[in-house]
Amino acid sequence: MSYELSDNAKLFADFQFGISKVRLMYDVTSWAFESSSSSSDNSFYNAFDDTIDDWSRQFAPEETGGLEMQRSKQTTYSITPGIRGNFGNAWNYEASFNYSRYQSVVRWPQIVNSKAIAFFLGEQLGVDEDSGYPIFNADPARLYTALTPAEYDSISADTVYRPYSWTSNLQATLTNGELFQLPAGPVGVAVVAEYGKQGYNLRPDPLALTDYYYSWKDSDGAGKRSHAAIGGEVRVPVLDFVTLTGAGRYDTFGFAGRDVGKFTYNGGVEVRPTSSLLLRAAYGTAFRAPDLHYVFTGPGNVQSSVDDYYLCAVEEPDEDIGDCSYSGTGVVVNRTGNRNLDAETGRTLTGGIVFSPSSRLHVSVDYFRVTLDNQVDDLSIDTLARTEADCSVLTEGGTPKLDPNSPTCQDAFARITRFASGGNAGQISSIRVNPINIARERTSGIDIAFRGSLPTGIGTFTLSLAHSHVFKHSFQQYPGDPFVDKLAVDSGYYLPRDKSNGSISYENEGFQLTFSGTRLGKLPNYDEDAFIKASYLFNATMQYDFTDHLRGSLTVRNLFDTNPVKDPTWSSYPYYNTSWFDSIGRSVFLQLTYKLGGSAL
Repeated sequence: MSYELSDNAKLFADFQFGISKVRLMYDVTSWAFESSSSSSDNSFYNAFDDTIDDWSRQFAPEETGGLEMQRSKQTTYSITPGIRGNFGNAWNYEASFNYSRYQSVVRWPQIVNSKAIAFFLGEQLGVDEDSGYPIFNADPARLYTALTPAEYDSISADTVYRPYSWTSNLQATLTNGELFQLPAGPVGVAVVAEYGKQGYNLRPDPLALTDYYYSWKDSDGAGKRSHAAIGGEVRVPVLDFVTLTGAGRYDTFGFAGRDVGKFTYNGGVEVRPTSSLLLRAAYGTAFRAPDLHYVFTGPGNVQSSVDDYYLCAVEEPDEDIGDCSYSGTGVVVNRTGNRNLDAETGRTLTGGIVFSPSSRLHVSVDYFRVTLDNQVDDLSIDTLARTEADCSVLTEGGTPKLDPNSPTCQDAFARITRFASGGNAGQISSIRVNPINIARERTSGIDIAFRGSLPTGIGTFTLSLAHSHVFKHSFQQYPGDPFVDKLAVDSGYYLPRDKSNGSISYENEGFQLTFSGTRLGKLPNYDEDAFIKASYLFNATMQYDFTDHLRGSLTVRNLFDTNPVKDPTWSSYPYYNTSWFDSIGRSVFLQLTYKLGGSAL
């Protein structure tokens, strides 16, 4: 919406509102005996047959009364009123306030642990003196007998979460594209000032924060922060074919009882020796406060599994990790937030060339180099288990792969707890993780792009191609640690060196047809001893403007119903790398857009 106050001022307001409802069958429910969510040793002494037992089972849809769904309703809205206009000879201004909110209600089925124990095992009869395990008199036939839907309902319940997040921001900008004239052209300047707040609250089911549900002791999270910033930028044509740009900005964030602020800047140069050729380069710094949930997450436990690289190397050194007896060991992951996180900082250097002999042909080649310091990331339990082994297992040279006294090794030792006694003595019991500031991450590479259009008597054809190739991508977790090559096949990371995309489109009198594709370069396999082949995914979109205000579009994603690249070494569900692939096949979307009043679409 907009309203003209005068020739030099306009009021405007943007409104957005959305509701989404989703029902998703993500897995069947399961149950296993556990004394508490903080223990991964969940055996018991069964007096029925005088054995140490470890019971677990899944529930079939016939037992649960059908497919059990996760149901969510998401509501979003945003409002942005403001004013924009101009004054003087070339000054333009805009002031606006934005408030946005997201909230949802999510419910899904869980097994109530105490009810399931009573149902399958009966009452506890004491504690076995020899093993220290709880005693039950449980007939194994009970475990293998199918449940009726009524019996299943007696041990299950829906857990309900009601999370929300919000943000408010006041912003004012002032620009002048012709502040004053130089022989080569006008000097342009812009300034901006911002102030805002944002917050979130997970509002989980209170019972989910206890040991009420099987294998589920979740973490709470709620917090907010304030943000203020002021900045400016300038563009100076020093010569007819040379332009300099510069910008500076100061940001400050207040959260968790402290303030974090930093000044960042960037500068660039553009050289245009001819009208069709542009040479460009830029250097800049970056600053970002840690995400709220990294800071304010409460403590919680999650049942997971990890390959015990240390025991596999010590006790079964000739076995592949996937065939080792300690592969996929069940562990408890203790996770919490970190209120002492530092802000992330970075530096970027880019340089490139653009060739555009006409408006219908564009070719660019750009080099990039990015360094990130204090990057915030969650610790990986797999990486910690690998690190522990690299710090402990002796190589042929008689020393571990990593220095046991290094910061990384000391940190891994402190985070991994192993059973001291009992049937699982020596195995991993729990792993403690939380967000940390990674010391440094560096990457460099090249981006190449092409776009060309060909008008014909029947319409315009356009070809777009882009390719990104990474030269290096290294990572250092703590100061003093060696850098890890994240592109190496055995680095513990699964990153492609190359990514490409392209599209061919046809457009004529309101009709547009686009065929596009992406290519993901080769990735390490699960065993990290070879690469899997590159993957391709294709989409198609057809769009038609029925009138100046009505548009329809039909989109087909994964046009050829392509599966993830097969990796025979990926031995756990879902048997592919979920960081890069998913199981969604061909999907079809139909959209109609109608604009009320105003100019055409």
